[in-house]
Amino acid sequence: MNVLLTGSSGFLGSHLLPALLAAGHRVIITSRTEPVRASGVEWRRLDLARLAEDAEQFDWPEDIDVVINAAGLLSADPAQLDAIQDHGPRVLFSQAAERGIRILQVSALGAGEHADIAFLASKSRADDHVLQLGTRNVVLRPSLVVGPGGTSSNWLVRLSVLPVIPLLNARSQLQPVHVDDLVGAVLALLRKWPEQALVLPVVGPEAMNQGQLIDRLRAAQGWHPARYIAVPTCIAGSIARIGEPLGWRAVSRQTLQLVTRDNLADPEPLYAACGYRAAPLALRLCDWPVAQLSASLWLRPALLMALMIIWLGTAAVCLGPGYDWGLRIMAEIGVDGWLASSSVIVGALLDAALGLGLLLPRWRRRALGAQLGLMLTYTLFISLILPHYWFDPFMAVGKNLVLMPATLWLLCSEPPTKERRR
Repeated sequence: MNVLLTGSSGFLGSHLLPALLAAGHRVIITSRTEPVRASGVEWRRLDLARLAEDAEQFDWPEDIDVVINAAGLLSADPAQLDAIQDHGPRVLFSQAAERGIRILQVSALGAGEHADIAFLASKSRADDHVLQLGTRNVVLRPSLVVGPGGTSSNWLVRLSVLPVIPLLNARSQLQPVHVDDLVGAVLALLRKWPEQALVLPVVGPEAMNQGQLIDRLRAAQGWHPARYIAVPTCIAGSIARIGEPLGWRAVSRQTLQLVTRDNLADPEPLYAACGYRAAPLALRLCDWPVAQLSASLWLRPALLMALMIIWLGTAAVCLGPGYDWGLRIMAEIGVDGWLASSSVIVGALLDAALGLGLLLPRWRRRALGAQLGLMLTYTLFISLILPHYWFDPFMAVGKNLVLMPATLWLLCSEPPTKERRR
């Protein structure tokens, strides 16, 4: 089957694309910018946010059998949600219907029921448009989807590390489904397409609250159930208001609304339509999450913060109370006067720049690489010219033997800039 897939670089799309290829389908992916080429995949430029304004921008491929819209955005900006989840997809769906192409819209459970939540409302409007086009289109409405790479999943895994876990809501029920089961439902529908337009919930067989879900994730990592505390509503609201401007997609007023409502549905309609049932979540948690990787979700930001404090603190000390000490060190290697002063000041400013570079994702890799090179240079220089500093009772130089591997790990685990933009 010839499949046009939108949202191929997102959470669901990145899992769906290899599965479609493995099943023998020809896949054409879309995105605003050209991705890294993959074998057997064609690419067409498409900006869903602009499609409503310029319907002619998209060059439709020939012989497409089905459009799968896996694009979505958990944003707090209603205008952005409307553009990407409503206006743009509706134009794409209308163009597909004119060409006699079937549509599979991946929506969200609760769309059509909670008009006060912008994320669900925008999904609902696009769903309604798909169903009104008069063709045998399908709308999938999954419950919370968990798996590697998901924003909500990363947040839950990060929480799972803690022995005492704060919850925004401890009572609401949901039926989480693993991303592999959502992919399996899509593949099953492609094999057995319904004879009429349908809205199909995709849910796991077990209803559970957030604490029980996190305990499943903990068990998969070899840990016992955690203790939970409910965050008071007033505090949760304050955290959500802080999280929005900081870009915390998993902690915002909208997600607070989502987690305080039950997210339940009957799995039988999906089985009746294509013969697919989602497996119990515990059976899917075989190679994810991994305890070491979960711990790194806390370790990485902690190390970045520690490094930033060290580099900025060094700069402040060198320009302040440690300035004279810096001049004495320069004198030990035979440098004095204006050259010594300039060296201390320039060195301090360089330290400050490398510390501030950790704040900006686009400069972080360069800053980490420069820090590693500078520490190695300092260590070699001191070892050759001023070896007595190795015998400092506080082992100031020796601490580089810890800082350098830590910096190298951060550098190796830092995602490339292009990956961040996708």
